[in-house]
Amino acid sequence: MNFDPVIVAMICAFDMLDHAPADQVDPDFAVEVQQAMGAYLGELSAEDAPEFREILLRIAAERSSADPVIADYLRRVADGYTARE
Repeated sequence: MNFDPVIVAMICAFDMLDHAPADQVDPDFAVEVQQAMGAYLGELSAEDAPEFREILLRIAAERSSADPVIADYLRRVADGYTARE
């Protein structure tokens, strides 16, 4: 299975919650959802985290010209996995 679309969908959800106006999404709810998603990602093993980071960076490189906003967000999420390596 190609997980790339699933990862991009997840990152889009994070990004949308980050930038949603308060009249569209309750900020407390947005934070709660992001924390839940982050908690699941936090379950990546020490061996899997670097691989996940590389996947994020590869997808970002592939999407740079077509979707630079999401590509940038993918890179920022990948940066969060640097300390785990």
